[in-house]
Amino acid sequence: MRWWDGQSWTQHLNPQPSGPARPEQVPQQAVQPPPQQQPLPQQGWGQPGGTAPLSVTVRGLSLHADAHRLAYGNAAMPWAHVEWVAYWAAAVPAGFGQRPGTSWMFQVGRHPFHGGPRLEIVTDSADLVDPAGRGVDAEQVWRRLVELCRVNAEQRLVTELAAEVRRGESVDVAQGLTVHPGGVRGNRVSLSWSAISGARMEGGRVWIQQSSSANPVLYVPQQNPNAVLIPALIALLKQR
Repeated sequence: MRWWDGQSWTQHLNPQPSGPARPEQVPQQAVQPPPQQQPLPQQGWGQPGGTAPLSVTVRGLSLHADAHRLAYGNAAMPWAHVEWVAYWAAAVPAGFGQRPGTSWMFQVGRHPFHGGPRLEIVTDSADLVDPAGRGVDAEQVWRRLVELCRVNAEQRLVTELAAEVRRGESVDVAQGLTVHPGGVRGNRVSLSWSAISGARMEGGRVWIQQSSSANPVLYVPQQNPNAVLIPALIALLKQR
């Protein structure tokens, strides 16, 4: 996948771009992407067991997350202070004797996105152990982080963003998608609420669905800050 680096589109795969990519319009001839294994369900705030505390060692650093805060190494951030979230699966190509695999990326932080405080946890098959010294599945650790984030930060962030829109304000979500009282706008595409059926995460992107067509008209890369909030935010605003 090509990424926007702030000046031009790159010509190579980059699992973690230096900056968020712009929302992209889907060409009229495009069809929906083929179904892929989706690491997260579309709904799931408050999944059973998802809010239990998490304590593991990642790359030699202690990682602890509970209902109040996230701590990794010497850094910590209360969920109540989190202003943006991002999480995605990044494909790792084979090379230098390494097999292809997946790195599970998780980030939370405060504005500004560039320069503000943040915590970043990358989990893969290396150096992941529980307090008893046993190996831990990287994807399961990532899923637990995501669920704790959904329960303790995302619900609040979605509610706050929806409240701003309902007051008549326009808010930027995922650095480039504008959500306003009349609908959404991004990359020269403007959609009213009646023209939007919803949004979904699939294949590393958040797809904005049209009411009049099965094909999505706009997408935002999932790794952009707060892109993962878009499905819940659109669903909440369409209820009004």
